Amino acid sequence: MAFTIDQRHRLIENGRLVTRIMSPAQNTGGAFARQPSILIVHFTYGASAKSSAEWFRDGPKKVSAHVVVDRDGTVIQCVDFDTAANHAGESSWGGLTSFNNKSFGIELANWGYLKRSGAGWSSYTGVPIPEPFIAPHKNGNPYLPTDAPIGWEPYPQAQIASAMGIAREMVKTYRVDTILGHDDIARGRKWDPGPAFDMARFRNQVLGDRAVDGPNTLTVRSPSGLNLRKGPGVSFDALELLSDGTMVEPVERNGNWVLVNVLDEAGIAQKTGWVHGAFLV
Repeated sequence: MAFTIDQRHRLIENGRLVTRIMSPAQNTGGAFARQPSILIVHFTYGASAKSSAEWFRDGPKKVSAHVVVDRDGTVIQCVDFDTAANHAGESSWGGLTSFNNKSFGIELANWGYLKRSGAGWSSYTGVPIPEPFIAPHKNGNPYLPTDAPIGWEPYPQAQIASAMGIAREMVKTYRVDTILGHDDIARGRKWDPGPAFDMARFRNQVLGDRAVDGPNTLTVRSPSGLNLRKGPGVSFDALELLSDGTMVEPVERNGNWVLVNVLDEAGIAQKTGWVHGAFLV
């Protein structure tokens, strides 16, 4: 597959427009005031890409996304890339808020978190998932007051390959330099794309050497503390002083600066910001 984006901000696959089930204007935020460089990954919490795209078009909640990718890699465009989609809702991350107007949204057809069904796991609609991914969510599980592992629908390789191809073209066309999950910008409210989605690998495959490639957690080593900043440089305001020994999860690299999730003692992300990489081990 080969994805490109034309001058009208429409997605092309192998020389042809992808299927278009367009969300109505009232389900979008209108033209972007400023071109985004952030991509947000979601799961649909539903069946097929087509059913989700039709729900974006016809549903009552006035939500939308730029593209939906089905489990077999089939792609549907719902909003052109010059228009804000209503995919993020109430959101904040790295000192930014209101991500509908600051990001692109890609939805992956996936049932998301599952429920126990006898000895196995199924979707909330009762669809059995025979080989679920078993893990707790990094921000705490969505429906159980526990950090115990629960079931999640896996993402097929064909779906990931299409999503990566689209994301790489967005890097080329729109200079996307940051990839986040909905669960990064709406913690405690959203759990997509969840632990079944290998975000570290996805970022590395899409962003190349701009992504962090290394251990999942690092430790702050600075006896006097380390400033967590709003951006990658000392000119950006400090959000707080991280103490020596603080555990962090690297997200993205920009020169000597690393975007990190700050983890609590349970390994759950509490806040996000930039730190100088020289003080991480």
